[in-house]
Amino acid sequence: MTHALAYEWFRVRSLRSTWLLLAGAGAVQFASGLYWGLKRDLGSLDAFTSAFGLTDRVGALLVAAVGVAAFGLDHQHGTLATTKLVLRSPARIVGARALVTAGFGLGGGVLMAVLTAAGVLTGGGALPAGAGAAGRAVAGVLLLTVLSGLAGVALGGLLRHTGPAIGVFAVWVFVAETALAALGGVPMTALPVSGTALSAPSGTGVFAGLVAAGLAVVTFTLPRRDG
Repeated sequence: MTHALAYEWFRVRSLRSTWLLLAGAGAVQFASGLYWGLKRDLGSLDAFTSAFGLTDRVGALLVAAVGVAAFGLDHQHGTLATTKLVLRSPARIVGARALVTAGFGLGGGVLMAVLTAAGVLTGGGALPAGAGAAGRAVAGVLLLTVLSGLAGVALGGLLRHTGPAIGVFAVWVFVAETALAALGGVPMTALPVSGTALSAPSGTGVFAGLVAAGLAVVTFTLPRRDG
């Protein structure tokens, strides 16, 4: 497995898109933190936790794109055969990609949280005095970016193309969950992405279950679809 992790780490870090996507997620959060840090009429709100809102979904989408590229680019450039020749086991391929992408997702989440705080302070705002709400917001962002990266790996393996895989994730995050909450009456805390961002156990459990199921299907179908 160590060899598989090293192989996947080299592949991911050599892609310029990996660093651009993570930098984009951090830049969006810094801009959001700066916007809320400049506000002076927040009332009972605090700038730090308010700065996540919709923008953490944008960051999740960018991190998911890193995961999608794990399989999507392999299929698009015809290099999957080389990967299978080197790593051989489907479980090893999927496991290494999941672990490395989860690491990048965690790093992306930390970057987003740090740059949000930097944006708030740059705008002249103050960070929350207590760790309660801020801690829940950061925990939600970290879980969201890790699970989104893993969801990207699963979607990339299932759909085998970066464009459709990223499109499916974006439609789910920005359209489907809103429609389910508004029209179907589904609580936001029970929805995968929204629930995870809110640090709700129900939504986080649903998201983790979907990710586990998707990765299992990719592991099962990988040798059967490619011979």
